[in-house]
Amino acid sequence: MQARRDAAGLTLVATADFHVPYFAWIFDPLTRAVVRSRLRHVLRSLDAVVAAEEPPPAPTRPWWAPPADMTSDQITMIATLSLLLAIVQYGASLFTQTVDFVATTYEVSNAQLGVVTSVARVGTLVALVGSALADRHGRRRVILFSVALVCVASVGSAAAPTLALFALFQVLARGGVNLAFVVGFIAAVEEAPEGARTYTLAVVGIASGVGFALGAMLLPIADLGSEAWRVLYVVAGLGLVFLSGASRRLTETRRYTELAQRDAPRGRVGEVVDRTYGGRFFLLAATGFLLNVFFAPTSQFTNRYLAEERAFSGFGILVLRAVTQGVPAFLAAYAGGRVAESSGRRPVAIWGTILGGAGMAVFFSLGGPVLWFALAVGTAAEALAGPALSAFSTELFPTEVRGTAGAGLLITGVAGSVVGLLLVGFGAEPLGGVGRALALTSIAPAVVAVVLLPRLPEARGRALDDVSPPEV
Repeated sequence: MQARRDAAGLTLVATADFHVPYFAWIFDPLTRAVVRSRLRHVLRSLDAVVAAEEPPPAPTRPWWAPPADMTSDQITMIATLSLLLAIVQYGASLFTQTVDFVATTYEVSNAQLGVVTSVARVGTLVALVGSALADRHGRRRVILFSVALVCVASVGSAAAPTLALFALFQVLARGGVNLAFVVGFIAAVEEAPEGARTYTLAVVGIASGVGFALGAMLLPIADLGSEAWRVLYVVAGLGLVFLSGASRRLTETRRYTELAQRDAPRGRVGEVVDRTYGGRFFLLAATGFLLNVFFAPTSQFTNRYLAEERAFSGFGILVLRAVTQGVPAFLAAYAGGRVAESSGRRPVAIWGTILGGAGMAVFFSLGGPVLWFALAVGTAAEALAGPALSAFSTELFPTEVRGTAGAGLLITGVAGSVVGLLLVGFGAEPLGGVGRALALTSIAPAVVAVVLLPRLPEARGRALDDVSPPEV
C-alpha cells in the first residue's frame, strides 16, 4: 500500500504482488473488494487523527470475503487445484449426464446399468493405491497422474464399441476421479491458511463444479444423434492441454514438504485405526458408506429418471439443472464454507444433510412445479453441507496418514455406492420406477445426520495440528 499527498488531498494506492493463474473471475473480485474495504478503513483512521477523534474500530471482514489472508503461493496453489479438479469433475459427470443415451446405444436395462455403474467402482483400487502413495511420495505427482488418467480414460470411453469395453474405461476414469478428489482436497486443506480451511474447500468445490456445469451445457449435443453422446467424452481429452501449465504451477504442500524433510514415517495404516484416530475413522467410514448409498444412485440415475418417468429431453434436463442446480448450488457451497468456519462443521453438516435428503426424496416422488422446487432445495442443502463434510475426512487425521486414511474411507464410500446402485438398479422394477427406488435411499442421510455426525470432533477455530496432532 502506498500513500501520497497532493494539493487535492491524500491519495491511497494499493498494489498486489500476486497473479491468479486460473479462475481469476472467482478470486480477483474477492481480493479487490477486501483491499477496497481496508483502504476505506485507513482513510477513516487518518480522518480521525486529523480531527483529533478516536480512531474507528478495526475493520471486520465482509461475509463474502475470505476469513483469513492468503499468500501469493497459496492463491496460486488453490487456483491450480481448482482448474485440475474442474477438469476431473467434467469427466466425472459424463456417465451421469449421458446414462440414458449410453443405455439406448448399448440396449441395456436399469438392472444392467446398475451392474455397470457398480463395476465402474472397481476403479477404487486405483484410488486406493494412489491415495496411500500420496503419503509416501507426495500430493503433487498423484494429483497430476489422476487428472491425466481421467482424460485418457474418457476418450477411450468415447471410442468403446461394446458395453464391456465402455465399462472398463469407466473403471479407470472412476478411479482417477476418486483419486483426484481425495488427494486434491487433502492438498487444499494442507495449503489453506488456518481459519479458512472449509472456505478453501468451498472455493475449490465451486470451481470444480464448473466442470459439471460444462457437462450439463453440452448435454444437448447428445440429442443430435444416437451416437452423439460420444462427443462429450472426447471433449474430456482436451484437459490434457492444460496439464503442462498446471504442472508447473502446482507445488507440493508446505506441510508435506516439512514432513518429508524430516524423513518422518508416513502412511502407517496402524496409526489410522489406533486409539487416537480409530474412533474418528470408523465414524467417518460409516458416514461415507451411508451417504454414498444415497448419493451414488442419485447422481447416476437422475437423468434417466427425468427422461423415462418425467419425459424430459436433453435440453429440458439442461434447463432444469441450470435453474435448480447452477447458481443456487454455488452460492450455497460458498455460504457453507463460511458458516462452517464461523459456526462449526457439525451443525452445517447435520442440517444440510437432513434437508438435502428430504428435498431429494420429494424430487423423486412428485412431478410438476414441486419437482423443480424440491431439486433446488435438495441441491442447495447438499452444497451447503459439502465443505464441512469434506473437511471431516481431511482435518481429522494428521499429515503423515491423511492420504492413507482417505484411501480407507474411499473403500467404505465405494462399498456404499455399489450397494446403493444395486439397490436402485434391481429395485426400480419391483417398486414401480427408478424414482421410487431413489426416494427410498434418502433414509441413509437421515441416519447419518442424527446418529453419526453429532459424534465427530469439532474443528472450528482450531489449528490443523491441534485437531490432529502428528504421532511422528
